[in-house]
Formats: sequence, C-alpha cells, structure tokens
Amino acid sequence: MAIDLRTSVPAVAVTFGCMLVVTVRTALAPSPPARRIATAEERIELAEAIATQEKSWTNETTQNFPADNWSQSDDFHGREYRKVQELANEKGVRIEDVLRAIDEDIHRRKAKNPDAPDLRRARAVPCKPRPFYD
Repeated sequence: MAIDLRTSVPAVAVTFGCMLVVTVRTALAPSPPARRIATAEERIELAEAIATQEKSWTNETTQNFPADNWSQSDDFHGREYRKVQELANEKGVRIEDVLRAIDEDIHRRKAKNPDAPDLRRARAVPCKPRPFYD
C-alpha cells in the first residue's frame, strides 16, 4: 500500500492549518470574568431559595415520570441545576458556592434533627438500566 503524496501533503497541510487556527483563537480568546465568593449570609439565602422549590419539583417530577425513580431524579436535578445557574448569575457568585450552600444546608438540617424524614431527597438513586427500552 503506497502513500500518494499528491493527496497526503495537502491533507497534512490542512490539518496543521486547522490546528494553528484553533490554537491562535484559543490563546487570544478572553477569559470569562471571575466571579466573587458568596458570603455566609448569601449562602444561607441561596440554600433557602433552592429548598423552598424542592417540594414542587418533586411533585412535578413524580407526575412526569411515575414509577421511574431514575428519570425523576434526572428531572429533579436538571431543574435544580437550572435554578442554581440562575441564582449564581443573579448574585454574581460562583456556581460551586451555590452548590456548596445547598450541601451545607442539607447537613445542617440533618445535624439538627437526625431522625427527621428525608424531605430534601438527599440520597442517590442507584444507577441501573431502565426496565424498559424505547
């Protein structure tokens, strides 16, 4: 099997040209603006904003995906993440600070009353194949 230089050389040149364009554009692209770190008071406020909506999200996901815990969990966390993005943009804070605020709130509530029922759905649904296939 012989290599045909008439097609190989242009192909290599186009490949390197594309790599050069991508490298230059990446190097010259502006960095996103750095967001500030949320204060302790803001984290409490952010966690409360999420906690107040969790019950309605749970109800909606249960209606949308009856008897399918996996899809309910996916839908719930999709809704939660969209709200996290919205709050982070609104407050000008990092997304990880909003997520940390939710985690701290869940742990704080569990520490106050360890025997309370898990109303926040702070658990993982086992990863398993769906029982049916479309």
